[in-house]
Amino acid sequence: MDDEIQKLRKEVAELRKQIDEVDDWANGIQVSLMYVLPLLLRDHPEVKTVQKMFEHSNARYEELKAHPSRGEKTETAALHESRNLLYRQLALLGVWPDVDPDRHAQDSIQQYRRDARHLPD
Repeated sequence: MDDEIQKLRKEVAELRKQIDEVDDWANGIQVSLMYVLPLLLRDHPEVKTVQKMFEHSNARYEELKAHPSRGEKTETAALHESRNLLYRQLALLGVWPDVDPDRHAQDSIQQYRRDARHLPD
């Protein structure tokens, strides 16, 4: 019995290591996008098209975060989270032509405060 428990602990430790590695890899891609996208999108003629795509994912993320049952079969908030983050970060950086970064920052703070009220203690 002790050997089985040790084996399971070893497997769990290996899985945690793999999850951490994948998480680091995904975070690295997100950071790379945040370095490159503002340079490519600012003043680009198709910036509004990209904005609309990210804006849709931002809205879906918020909707599914609040109401997970409203997703399609395999659709989760996590599926939209990366684009949600990109939309919000690019808004803060002033990439979107019709979004005021200062106003967006204030809206983000208010949203955080509203969400924080619903967090468990």
